Amino acid sequence: MVSDKIKQIMKMKKVTNVQLANHLGMLPQSLANKFSRGSISADELIQILDFLECQLIIEPKPDVLIKLTTDDIKREP
Repeated sequence: MVSDKIKQIMKMKKVTNVQLANHLGMLPQSLANKFSRGSISADELIQILDFLECQLIIEPKPDVLIKLTTDDIKREP
């Protein structure tokens, strides 16, 4: 599951659920619920990986990489 991989990265980088939840503007319990349900949105995933100083890269072909960043997140007006 994606949430398990995020937790592994958090452990490596010594980031707590509280720190990540604060960054996302949610309560730690809400983040824990998202992890347990596997209901992390693409926007949240990008924000999480940005906070963890990681990149989300799609490789449609061996020689083509597409990097998703926080600039790709839809902003509400």
